Amino acid sequence: MKYDIPLSKPDITAEDRAAVLATLSGARLTMGSALLEFEAHLASVARRPFAIGVSSAGTGLEICLRALGIRAGDEVLVPALSFASNVNAVIAVGATPVFVDCDPRTLNMRVIDAECRVTLKTRAVIGVPVLGNPAGLPELIAFCSRHEIPMIEHASEGLGSTIGSDNVGKFGRLSVFGFGPNRPIAAGEGGAIVTHDDRLAAACRALRNQGRIDRQSFPDQSPDLGMLMAFSGMGYDARLAEPLAALASSQLRRLDEIRARRMEIAAAYTRNLAGHHDLILPNVLENSQICWPLFWVRLSDRFGVDDRDAVISGLHRHDVGAANHYPPAHLLPHVRAQFGTKVGDCPVAESIGDRMVTLPMFTSMKIPEVALVCQALEVVLSRIGLERA
Repeated sequence: MKYDIPLSKPDITAEDRAAVLATLSGARLTMGSALLEFEAHLASVARRPFAIGVSSAGTGLEICLRALGIRAGDEVLVPALSFASNVNAVIAVGATPVFVDCDPRTLNMRVIDAECRVTLKTRAVIGVPVLGNPAGLPELIAFCSRHEIPMIEHASEGLGSTIGSDNVGKFGRLSVFGFGPNRPIAAGEGGAIVTHDDRLAAACRALRNQGRIDRQSFPDQSPDLGMLMAFSGMGYDARLAEPLAALASSQLRRLDEIRARRMEIAAAYTRNLAGHHDLILPNVLENSQICWPLFWVRLSDRFGVDDRDAVISGLHRHDVGAANHYPPAHLLPHVRAQFGTKVGDCPVAESIGDRMVTLPMFTSMKIPEVALVCQALEVVLSRIGLERA
């Protein structure tokens, strides 16, 4: 039976389209008024004084590392169970990634393991609310404070998630958001950096625009008039285009609605799958809310990586979206080749990575579609169980 339910799908409204079209009739397609409005809007949502729009979260991470002065010879603690962009950014600035295993309940960096990995060369920590789960972030920032190590919070999957009275994006000295296609706020591409540090904010603004620190001829001058070009150093072509800034800002206006809807969908998944003896469901702390970029399940210990792949392929045959978020970062081929990391270095992340399956999640998803996904998953798991018997 074919269900035709994708892994993710953008939720674009008439207001979103109008916001994008408005930028196309303006005088600038980058570094214009839409970007300034978006940055002010995101800073308010993230509860940080400064926001800097960038071309992607991955480039934003690299900019943050450079703004902090991370370079060759430095070490950066990186979660083993997380997207490749975290380790790639560390490699790009010439530093050495040091991988930290994850907590088996929350999937996030385990502080006790981080304590064992700190050395005199440790210059930063990349903290990630994996798949939007903020559990452990307060403990992680407390660890960073004890060791006087700055944390870059890669919050791409966590915009809209909260823990206690704090929101994701408020923990790191610098925090990075991304607006890729499977995010609750989905502009297709683009990202942003938020911080409370005016010096770091200025450094990030220069780095995103080839090191430029342009001057205006007079206060409040329109950016349409040009500038007196000046440079502080190296940088990137990492500007956030006006249409993407306008689209992200338009979607931000309904972040509360998006979060509430995705929480309803996650609750429906939990009702349908709770009690299944072969599935481990997400662990959500009582004082937390997750904005759910995706919904994930973990296969029980009697399954292995081949079974996980068979589950994903089986769902695909039913035209149901599924993926393996995330292959452990320390076992990526280029990382193993460069740093000699190996199987067994982070056993919890490896075990979870071998058995985790992400399922469809998008704001416009209907509750009956959740039931169909769960039905397809039950069928596939039953078939694999029979084959193993």
